[in-house]
Amino acid sequence: MMDCQFLCPSCGAKYSVTKEVWRCECENYLDLNYHPHLDRSKLDPDDRSFWRYSQVLPLNDLKNAISFGEGGTPLVKMEIDGVPFLGKMDFMLPSGSFKDRGASLMISKCKELGITEIVEDSSGNSACSVSAYCARGGIKANIYMPAGNSSAKSIQAASYGSDIHLIEGNRIDCANAALEAAKASYYAAHAWNPFFIHGTKTIIYEIVEQLGWRAPDSIFIPVGSGSQIIGVYLGLVEMMQAGIIDKMTRLMAVQSNKCSPLKDFVEGRETPVSARNPSIAEGIAIHRPVRLKQIVDVVQSTGGEFLTVDDNEIIAAMKISAGQGVYIEPTSASAVAAVLKDSRRGASGEVRVVSLTGTGLKSSFKL
Repeated sequence: MMDCQFLCPSCGAKYSVTKEVWRCECENYLDLNYHPHLDRSKLDPDDRSFWRYSQVLPLNDLKNAISFGEGGTPLVKMEIDGVPFLGKMDFMLPSGSFKDRGASLMISKCKELGITEIVEDSSGNSACSVSAYCARGGIKANIYMPAGNSSAKSIQAASYGSDIHLIEGNRIDCANAALEAAKASYYAAHAWNPFFIHGTKTIIYEIVEQLGWRAPDSIFIPVGSGSQIIGVYLGLVEMMQAGIIDKMTRLMAVQSNKCSPLKDFVEGRETPVSARNPSIAEGIAIHRPVRLKQIVDVVQSTGGEFLTVDDNEIIAAMKISAGQGVYIEPTSASAVAAVLKDSRRGASGEVRVVSLTGTGLKSSFKL
């Protein structure tokens, strides 16, 4: 493990990694000044969790790792309307979503820093994941969630012993309430915390390894706060620099047509803010992502695309996936539906991966 620092991409300020710091004094988010290289010869063949990639994870001592053995999810052949893709089954992770990758590393780092209480805000899956890992690590969790989101997720998060605060209004109102609470406690927010993002990058390490250490041509990712798509980009850059892969995967950012701040930003439009979630895909109904410009930059740097789908397309993709034995929530299905929007969907031999981010068991939507 090499040393790392917090780095503000806005003003260039650097900070030591301590429990007091979660954003820059200029109020911008922080990244990590951290450039690891994976030595494939040192991978443990008996460890199928994402901690097999600990060489590239910013945790000083693996004794602080809080883990359920997360990682190693299958990569399964699927198709939609005759277009083939590989579904990365991250909804099979312990709490039911890809967020376990980020939460495991972030809460492990909290333990390493001596943090005993955290605040998090979430549309649902992060709340469940952070709550699970805090329970396992003996850390008190205060979770802020929109009152109108899936009750299954708030019930799950509460079952781990977290204090749940249901906030009336939209996702922005929820985040503002959490920011106020964070004045008295560490803000372990998946959108702000770079350790969470470095945990999410393990998905692309797994995919590349599952493909025989080859990068896929494209990966479709539902984007709300952007932690996974930024993490995937970081992982790809690290593997390029280490000489593990020789090409960059196109990042396909998927949002609802009713809440599409990425595409709106690129096309010079303001994203309207609604009082409630505008789409059945609640996990990507983030009107003002903290890292919006960063997400746009990483997608554009890979030659990727900003794709939007409507609720009817999402429902159709849920049914098609379920018909292949894969039961996913609407947010995951948005990425399946977006495969048909790819400008290169007819390309022969294209290896496309879809990140299936959350299980349908947590969704209140019925097919």
